[in-house]
Amino acid sequence: MKKANYTDNQIPIDFSFVTEKTFDNFIIGNNEAIIKSLLVFPEIKPTNIITVYGEKSSGKTHLCKATGNISDNKSIYINSDNAGSLSIKEDLCSFLIIDDIDLILKKFDIEEKIFTLVNDFILNNKGILVTSTINLKKIKFKIPDLLSRFSWGLSFKINDLSDLDKIKVLKKYSHERGLTLSPLVCDYIITHFKRELYYLCNSIRYLDQKSLSLKKKITIPFIKKIIELKSS
Repeated sequence: MKKANYTDNQIPIDFSFVTEKTFDNFIIGNNEAIIKSLLVFPEIKPTNIITVYGEKSSGKTHLCKATGNISDNKSIYINSDNAGSLSIKEDLCSFLIIDDIDLILKKFDIEEKIFTLVNDFILNNKGILVTSTINLKKIKFKIPDLLSRFSWGLSFKINDLSDLDKIKVLKKYSHERGLTLSPLVCDYIITHFKRELYYLCNSIRYLDQKSLSLKKKITIPFIKKIIELKSS
């Protein structure tokens, strides 16, 4: 497989990846232990806490949403978009899911609220899933006991997917959109688009939209033409 040769300005795509996030459509790669633990969450003892860290677009939000989907909508999902209006009744929920806590704490001064919420969930033996773009031990918490609480549970790092696994993601997402991509086209996308899953999957969505509007099949010449148009 060829080495990637894109530049940051080559494919300036900014679209939302809207496919429903479940464990069934998560490409596991070398992350079996995380999935096994989340599938029995929050029955993990003794603390019902799982922390997961990994780089941007590594699949953290997918895992958060998939975990929330198995809770019959009884989970609290907090991220950097909604954390500023944090107002929650713990007794109505079974799971607490905090997505990218490091980004939340950079954006909002709500560490005390989160600490209170975490304590409530621990006292009531409810599940807590926390993700971060960095190891939680590297976050400068104002309340050291918050890190201590998180340290009671299991901690995982999301391992990067291989190129072969990323191609599996492309094929799966393409199939969901009713597309069939040749191996050569998948290889071309992997080597000419940003390699983060977020961008790879959104590139499929974008190319699908363009192929429909132009009534063209997604081929390598077609992709090259789209790249030229976006770069001009």
